[in-house]
Amino acid sequence: MAAIISSNTPILIVLVLLFSAYLLPIFSKKRYKIVKWLTVVSESVLVIGGIYLAWKVLTTGQFNYILGGWEPPWGLELTIDPLSVFFIITVGLISLPIAIYSLPNMACQVHGERRAGWFFTLFLLHIAGLCGMAFSRDLFNLYVFIEVTTISAVALVAADNSAASIEAAFKYLIMATLGSGFILAGIGIMYIITGNLNMIFVRRELALVWTDYPHALWIACSFFLVGFGIKSAVFPLHSWLPDAHSAAVTPASALLSGLAVKGFIIGLIKVLYIAIGVDIFTALGISTLLRILGMISLIAGSIFALSQHQLKRRLAFSTIAQLGYVFLGLGIGNEAAISGALFHIISHGLIKSVLFLAAGSIISQSGETEISQLAGIGKKMPYTMGAFTAASLAMIGIPLFSGFVGKWNMILGSLESANWLAAIVIIVGSLLAAGYLLPIVRTAYFETGNTANIKEVSRSQLIPVLVLAAFIIIFGCFPSYILELTRQAATMLLFN
Repeated sequence: MAAIISSNTPILIVLVLLFSAYLLPIFSKKRYKIVKWLTVVSESVLVIGGIYLAWKVLTTGQFNYILGGWEPPWGLELTIDPLSVFFIITVGLISLPIAIYSLPNMACQVHGERRAGWFFTLFLLHIAGLCGMAFSRDLFNLYVFIEVTTISAVALVAADNSAASIEAAFKYLIMATLGSGFILAGIGIMYIITGNLNMIFVRRELALVWTDYPHALWIACSFFLVGFGIKSAVFPLHSWLPDAHSAAVTPASALLSGLAVKGFIIGLIKVLYIAIGVDIFTALGISTLLRILGMISLIAGSIFALSQHQLKRRLAFSTIAQLGYVFLGLGIGNEAAISGALFHIISHGLIKSVLFLAAGSIISQSGETEISQLAGIGKKMPYTMGAFTAASLAMIGIPLFSGFVGKWNMILGSLESANWLAAIVIIVGSLLAAGYLLPIVRTAYFETGNTANIKEVSRSQLIPVLVLAAFIIIFGCFPSYILELTRQAATMLLFN
């Protein structure tokens, strides 16, 4: 039995999440405790399975999992490589604390245990979609999991059924549908050119024929860039994100900002680096577009964040800025920069999860959403604000916090490629992050307000936030294991 589980771990992770998701509504009406336990057990399977797969990849190398015994290109193939296990670990480490945080009062947030059961169904479907995107080595199956992730994300935004959340979800749905259309069109062009959907076979065929179809291939790459750019909310394709992330219930905001947009970036990485190949998309000028989009998104998102007075909207706009780092690192395209960009994915996922969960706790306890109204709250909610402060310092890029590691590697990559502008933009982005985050900390600790009736949240909600904050510090002080995964992933993407 142990051997069977070990050899089928990749597909079991996805199946456990999907099967649990479809069971939850059955128990949500009269046996809500089962919903809670099943959610935690499913997430625990993901974490344990991800750690096991990472150990296996680091010790024995990457391997493929063939579904149904049909070899590619006819059959479906899952690939367990440094990139996929890196993202699986990212998803597990972030989603499990978010799930635990949401268990105590989700029924209150979405108005009933029945609706809470559906919320966790969507939650697990979303996680399953992200895991499927990480494992997929086939363009069609990648698209299927993109749609599972997208549809569940839209529904999560509308979970509390308020007018603001429904409006935000509708806007998200329209933009996400446009993004899906661009991605599907890009896949269609790739299939017409190569006659294959398996990424390895697509790449082999493109190496032989791409010079015969440069314009068609450039259009396909542009479609992918626009489609994934909309879904990952890079500037100027970001219009849906501020409303969606600020109007959603707190766990959904943390999940979408911490993981969902990162999953679509992983999809873009797979298409560009694995299916097309770095030499081809660089020759087509796509790497230049990635650098430009990254720098513009980094600066513009930061400027928009500076002008926001609502706490969650400021955090939402900061997501746009921080995603710019990832696009910039991918556009620079050497091992140090790609490794730094990947490290920034897990680092920012942890950071933004802490920020949104802490912000949700502050809003629920104080009833205030404006930053100016949070004066003195640091003394009444010291642990929550302590975690918020640690995450803020990490996002700025202070050494000994995880945010520094990714940015430092991207700066090294910029200097290695003699791209001084990129290095300067990375540093300026950190200064702008200090500009929109430190005033929140200053207001909470050094200003006086009416905080008489405010107290710390319950331990069941506080502990997950503190655990995530602890990971920010641990990965900042001891980044070697995660960096090894990201470096192996970068090497694979560049030279495999």
